[in-house]
Amino acid sequence: MKPSEQLSFLFSCNTSPSAMPELDISVTKSEPLMVAVPMTIFYSVIFLSGVLLNGVSILTLIMDAHMRVSAIRFYLLSLAMSDILQLLTIPVTLYRYYWESYPWRLGQALCKAYFMVRQMYCATTSWVIMTFTTERYAAICHTMWSVSSLKKSRLPCLLWVWLISLVSAVPFALVYGQARACILDYTATTPADALHVSTMCEMTEPDPAHIYKGALLLRAGFFFLVPLVAIVTLYLLILLHLRRNGHQRRNMGLTRPDPDGRRDVQCHQNGKLLLNEKRALRLMGAVVVAFFVCNFPDIASSLMQVYVVVWSDTVLSVYTVLKSYLSLPLWYINSVLDPLLFCISSHTFRRACRRTLGRLWKYRSMAWLGQKSSSEGASATGRERNYGKCSGEMRDTKRTNKSNTASNKSGQGDGDNHESPFEQRLHHQALRRMGVPLSPTSSV
Repeated sequence: MKPSEQLSFLFSCNTSPSAMPELDISVTKSEPLMVAVPMTIFYSVIFLSGVLLNGVSILTLIMDAHMRVSAIRFYLLSLAMSDILQLLTIPVTLYRYYWESYPWRLGQALCKAYFMVRQMYCATTSWVIMTFTTERYAAICHTMWSVSSLKKSRLPCLLWVWLISLVSAVPFALVYGQARACILDYTATTPADALHVSTMCEMTEPDPAHIYKGALLLRAGFFFLVPLVAIVTLYLLILLHLRRNGHQRRNMGLTRPDPDGRRDVQCHQNGKLLLNEKRALRLMGAVVVAFFVCNFPDIASSLMQVYVVVWSDTVLSVYTVLKSYLSLPLWYINSVLDPLLFCISSHTFRRACRRTLGRLWKYRSMAWLGQKSSSEGASATGRERNYGKCSGEMRDTKRTNKSNTASNKSGQGDGDNHESPFEQRLHHQALRRMGVPLSPTSSV
């Protein structure tokens, strides 16, 4: 924008040149209800189902005895944790993209954290998958390597992955933030409503935006293309090794053909290891495909931001579809797909999830029964106390009646009554006020 045009634009936003906004943006304040409401329902379902499924996955990996000794336990835990971290940004996404793009009311810290979490999710997921594939390659193709050394290096490698992911998110915290913007609302119906000065959560680095473009290239190259090439290469090497090993096992008589012709039947106990490796590879292979398919639109749109110079109508339409309609939904769908793929691809994980859910239901039932029994015990104790109090009062009343009757009879039999009729009347009135029933013989 030329200086004269910029000055005119600023005055049309009712600002002075000294109070120049940091951004000039054309955007709508909120989406129409016919768009915002269905997207809110869609993202709410994704949020609830994703948090529930990943939460069950984490509990299964922590509580189940069979999964605690699994070689892929820490990798699945890292994936589930990064998925939940990503899902927690859904409320901010709904607020920012569909209900109120300006003014930004959530503060500077949340604006930066929002974009940092998105970058950490992409980096963590890709490198966790690559780390797992590397370990599987070492365990399958180089069996002479120490298994204990692989186990010892597993947790430090994952900690390094999380640390690298956090460091890679720092550039996004530098370029994104809360800033004042001169906003052209293209959905306004009057010129007075078309121009505003408000706060927004956007990329604030001025052109040529070297940090921002470098961060996008880093995410596309180091956290997408490099893991993709490495994982595909390692998987091909593993498959070639398994195929070669299968031929050797058949030649040695360790396998025999299945009568149905679908697969070989293991004739040796060590064949179980090969079968477990295939199951683990099938599980993580499904996760790999889901991750890279769901993240491709975001990477493609990021590369378009960096390299496209002339934005024709066709290029702009492609960018809009990739960025607005595919990138965000697929990111969140991938967070829900991971635990479903765990269950679909591994019957061991399915059984572990069923055991965990059964244990949780048992704990819930026991807690409910304990609460019910305690409440019933408290009510029974209260009834016993009331019954004891009433029986004690009845015993005291009976004793009083017996004593009164005995005194009356003795007085009549001996003819020696020392109380006058007036004193006896006062005595009986006092007993009536106390609630003591009197026998007919004791009335005056």
